[in-house]
Amino acid sequence: MGARLNSWKEIAAYLGREVRTVQRWAQARHLPVHRLPGGDRPRVFAVKAELDGWLSAGGGDSHGEGASIAVLPFLNLAGGEEDRHFGDGLADDVINELVRLPGLRVIARTSSFAFDSRGRDVREIGAKLGAGWLLEGSVRRDQNRVRVSTQLVSTKDGVHAWSGRYDRELTDIFAIQDEIARSIALALKVSLRSGATPATPDLVAYNLWVRGRTLSQQYTPETFGEARACYEAAIARDPSFARPHFGLADLLFYGAQFGIAEPQEVIPRAREAILTSLELDEGFGEAHAVLGVFRGLLDYDWAGADVAFRRALELGPGSAATLIRHAWYHLVPRMQIAQALEEAQQSVALDPLSPMAHGLLGLALVVARQPSRAVEACRTAVGLAPGLWWLHWFYGSALLLDNRIEDGLEQFWGVYERVRKPLIIGGLALVTGLSGQREPPRRLLAELEEVARTEAVPPSAFAMAYLGLGDDRVFEWFDRAIDARDPIATHLPSMPHYDPIRGDPRFDALLAKMGLYEPK
Repeated sequence: MGARLNSWKEIAAYLGREVRTVQRWAQARHLPVHRLPGGDRPRVFAVKAELDGWLSAGGGDSHGEGASIAVLPFLNLAGGEEDRHFGDGLADDVINELVRLPGLRVIARTSSFAFDSRGRDVREIGAKLGAGWLLEGSVRRDQNRVRVSTQLVSTKDGVHAWSGRYDRELTDIFAIQDEIARSIALALKVSLRSGATPATPDLVAYNLWVRGRTLSQQYTPETFGEARACYEAAIARDPSFARPHFGLADLLFYGAQFGIAEPQEVIPRAREAILTSLELDEGFGEAHAVLGVFRGLLDYDWAGADVAFRRALELGPGSAATLIRHAWYHLVPRMQIAQALEEAQQSVALDPLSPMAHGLLGLALVVARQPSRAVEACRTAVGLAPGLWWLHWFYGSALLLDNRIEDGLEQFWGVYERVRKPLIIGGLALVTGLSGQREPPRRLLAELEEVARTEAVPPSAFAMAYLGLGDDRVFEWFDRAIDARDPIATHLPSMPHYDPIRGDPRFDALLAKMGLYEPK
């Protein structure tokens, strides 16, 4: 091997790290990697002497600019359910403050909340989360007072680098959160941006927000209704509390996207909620990211979406949720695939136990026509949350791309048996038709027409069914889907399922109608 390393694999081998680690270092720690133009997978190279200099300057040191931290759920020493939500909320708020720090990798809540430190080796937790530091904490409430104890522990050797204890009136809880975040920043030798505005003086509203946040990340029909009730109750108690407005918007969008709620009923409310959230708190990056999703997928205002995402990334450069939203809902529709893959991989690195992050990375790899990596990412997602049907759908798409037709169709039929939603029926007609089967698409189209007699069917469901049948009515129905602002239509530029009609002038007209057509 010469003085020059000509791939991520060679660079990783030289540094003794995994490929994903050095890709993350290139983004977060300025690892000297050079890029050459060309295609959706830009070539890279590195010079050994430059890498050696970067290492000598401390580039690989977890105590410096590239420090990483996971905030574990705070232990509840009082025992009550309300106290548990209170502790979870405090830890969640500390995470939200820390993602604002430049140069600090903060493991996302989905992954860090899967652990607590009781009876666990901190080195094991650190290895699984990819974190150099753990913040452990405990909360004890006594009537109107609260005691919060925290300690910062190195996952390398278990050394306690810092600890703090805070005895406060409950009304000071947001000052405690800000003080903890500042103390951690000082311990890690990074600078903290200006603190956030206190969220709400109403602790009942605060606990409702925290409970809604926990429930909403389970993505089931049962928890969808419970989470919505929590957010709406929090809003009723304190309409000026921004976070439950954000939580409601995010919940309703995913509910509409995955067939848990009717889009016509929830999307207008979701729009209203995200705008209200930003009016009340402009400084919350994730809310700007959700606004970016709405502007792109629902308004086809891609320039406006870009502005919203830029603000989101400015406010929360270390937010896994913002990175994966930007990758899948903004970069992929615009066919900026190389950047989408980078950001999706960063999101997975920051949230390694998130099934959604792995699943959307898998879809981005499907779009990038990288079948083996797509299968691996989607298989991981299914393993993390086997009960979420859409992850099986993602997995089926990856298997089809890998030419494992029988295995892929098994995943799709399994979803169909569990979830007889119109989009599933239409999607199954599409994939069976593309796999060379003729009878199933006809039967599934007839089923879809029967469903339409009693309930609203998204136009994209019929569009997919007609594509599976090779019927030109696919163009008419996708045109209707675009008029209805069906988010599925924004998959047209990217997903391999639509290759059979790609290049048809009517296909290009559909893309142009969404502002996604770029002349070759």
